Amino acid sequence: MGTDTDERRIDPKGRVTIPKTIRRRLALEAGEHVEVAIEEGAVVIRPTSQVSRSEFVETMEGCITAETRRQPAGSLAPDELKADWTSDLPDATE
Repeated sequence: MGTDTDERRIDPKGRVTIPKTIRRRLALEAGEHVEVAIEEGAVVIRPTSQVSRSEFVETMEGCITAETRRQPAGSLAPDELKADWTSDLPDATE
């Protein structure tokens, strides 16, 4: 595996921007989690095993079909919903 290097400055809050070329090479997107470690005196940043948003969308595409889709729930008035949710609670007047 080749190495990409790019000099960066640490900002006053201790942040470093990962260069776009490296983010592309590792398929990192904004908001994704990375692991930061020290290995042999060097700071190492690597993607965690979490699935990226684009991978999730690709994986889930086609899962909901006409056969698997549930029928829409009927509408309930707020009082009906409250009564349904609280029907198993002890009565406060007892």
